[in-house]
Amino acid sequence: MKTTFLSVATMVALATQAFAGGENNHSHDEDHADVKKAVGSPGSAGSETRTIDVIMRETDDGDMIFEPGSLDIKTGEIVLFNIKNMGELEHEFVLDTFEENQKHKKVMAEFPDMEHDDPNSVRLEAGETDQIVWNFSNGGTFEFACLIPGHYESGMHGDLLVADKLPTYTKGLIKRVTKSGKITVKHEELVDLGMPAMTMVFRAADDKMLEALSEGQEIEFLADRVKGKLTITKFK
Repeated sequence: MKTTFLSVATMVALATQAFAGGENNHSHDEDHADVKKAVGSPGSAGSETRTIDVIMRETDDGDMIFEPGSLDIKTGEIVLFNIKNMGELEHEFVLDTFEENQKHKKVMAEFPDMEHDDPNSVRLEAGETDQIVWNFSNGGTFEFACLIPGHYESGMHGDLLVADKLPTYTKGLIKRVTKSGKITVKHEELVDLGMPAMTMVFRAADDKMLEALSEGQEIEFLADRVKGKLTITKFK
């Protein structure tokens, strides 16, 4: 939807007009070729240099998630996102900065039936699939999210890093997980930290990560020193 590129006030005004006219979707120019954002710009079909499959669904615990839950993309890559809604509810994939998504989310809370038609977003009913081609010409930390009211708060958002040099994931086998937040991992070389392969104790970045890890699990992870402690910051 073009409204993601306008001010919040303009978005509200346009949405109000749409509702007054009995419409609950908003779309403006059909030609999005000139759309440029902090996160990059639309790419053309067939120009992609990488393909990423994205699943949207709900969990048995009532969370709403994307799989994968975070993405690392090299600056200059043109990515074809294959997006599929494998849940039972309607979901959307919106690619933008964190700040713009927060503004947009507030408008969606006022007008929950609004639908958008922009090159950086798709909205899918259960079982539907669609694609986005995006040129990540600008480095930075961005976000993909579902902005349907309540979905973001249920966990449906993820970080997207765009950088010239991406962090190196390390393969490891979890040997032990403790309730105090310590994770023992037998791992390969930690390239970014300059540490050799060994078995070592890490901290979990948060409790949710701790709940997702278990003894005997094979993972690929990123680690960093957080408050003087080696910490697993991300895994897949």
